[in-house]
Amino acid sequence: MKLTEKLALAAIAAMALMAFVGAGNASATQLCTDSGSGCTEYSGDIKGTSTNATLTTNLVDVECAHSAATINAFTSTGAPILGEVTALDFTKCQTEGLVHTPCVVTVKNLPYSAELEGKTLTVTDEVGAGAKVVCGEVLSCEFLTKKATLTITNGSPTVAVAKEVELSHETGSICPSIARWDATYSVVSPAGLTVL
Repeated sequence: MKLTEKLALAAIAAMALMAFVGAGNASATQLCTDSGSGCTEYSGDIKGTSTNATLTTNLVDVECAHSAATINAFTSTGAPILGEVTALDFTKCQTEGLVHTPCVVTVKNLPYSAELEGKTLTVTDEVGAGAKVVCGEVLSCEFLTKKATLTITNGSPTVAVAKEVELSHETGSICPSIARWDATYSVVSPAGLTVL
């Protein structure tokens, strides 16, 4: 093979590699805040609140009027962006139905690993992310999951939605046979957060 042919093949291979790398970078997820002049890359704490966190079981359903979560994003760009859930709480919780029994919710096993890729936030923990829920004499059980997936929707504010996340429910004195978690978290800080 002539030297010119080898150089031509090397150039084609280099262009193909650059196209592949470029395609990989184009698919990376990016966190931005809108400062009025376009996207300002953001990394650090992202705080969200929910007014409808609900535990659905076959014994009784529990709704929390307030839940707050903090995720620390280690970088502003990545495929995926890595981080961790550093804080999570549930307050003003009670059973739904005719009788509203107050509930105490104690979060377990923080921090949790977090990955954001595209519009999907995945929270994982080897032991289990979740909480112990005690509602008087009707419910006393620990609800955990090793993996929870939330869907991100940009807006004013951007939201993360957990829909029918299956939870384990074997540990406790009064546990149901079915347990699912739903919640919608609205980003309250930083203002104008967008996922690209």
